[in-house]
Amino acid sequence: MVFSDINEIQNIVESNDIKKAEQLIKANRLATVTTQKRSMLMVSGHQVKHLNKIDELPADVIMLNLEDGVPKEKKEIARVMIAVFLSNIKNLNKEIVIRVNPLNEGGLEDIKYLNRLSFNAFRIPKVNSVEEIDDVFMITDKEIHASIETKEAFFNLKDLTHPKLTTFYIGIYDLLNELNINHSVIELNNPLIHRILSDFSLTCRYMNIIPIGFVYQQYKDLDGFKKWCLLQKNLGMQGVGCITPAQCEIANKIFGEDLKFAKMIVERFEKEGPFTIDGLYVDEPIYKNYKQIIE
Repeated sequence: MVFSDINEIQNIVESNDIKKAEQLIKANRLATVTTQKRSMLMVSGHQVKHLNKIDELPADVIMLNLEDGVPKEKKEIARVMIAVFLSNIKNLNKEIVIRVNPLNEGGLEDIKYLNRLSFNAFRIPKVNSVEEIDDVFMITDKEIHASIETKEAFFNLKDLTHPKLTTFYIGIYDLLNELNINHSVIELNNPLIHRILSDFSLTCRYMNIIPIGFVYQQYKDLDGFKKWCLLQKNLGMQGVGCITPAQCEIANKIFGEDLKFAKMIVERFEKEGPFTIDGLYVDEPIYKNYKQIIE
């Protein structure tokens, strides 16, 4: 936990006491790390109990959220609370990404306020053009991630090229809304969903962008979540968004299960050259693929 007692902080959030909250921000510079990005757990900036556990949660990436899920009247205090908790963490073995509001709805102000802190990236929602990424680039040196949830962004994905862009998230629910397609098509065997996800992941890979799969909203249905993880992995995703720690544990296992085998293949090939294992002939192309998994 970040704080041993959060009662006072909880009262500050409930009363929207911005001035008192800002007094808790420290000058601490947290060391950042890079992970496999198998699981991205969303934590809203106004939820003190959840923020206090971010150093213990089993996610590769903690997605500190200022957008959807944060009430309008809590947007400002949520922004300050993210600064409070990030500046008070001693050690962290996971990545931190901050999902800001849409740029024209307070997102630029979110970035300007939080940019002084130490974390990995800003995630920009509802991106439509590379010009919007340029606006962000002008005010931060952090990595930039983008949510692909508008039809303009999805069908013009290759145009979203920028040196600071490293990761795309497919926002399937918002994208379907924009296309006037009912969410009932989100079904494991639906070829339309397979087409959307595979087009997205292939284009990302072509651009050297990390593709992250969508959040499965039925958070109590862990068996269903497991099946979606397997499908999205097979369609080229690097990881998926998560709602609960239980989802994170499943995603970590599914998206990380190739790593141990890959390390063995790479180490053996680099030592002795081509070899055969369990009926698999490991030559240069096979070696290169497993090396990419590790990297």
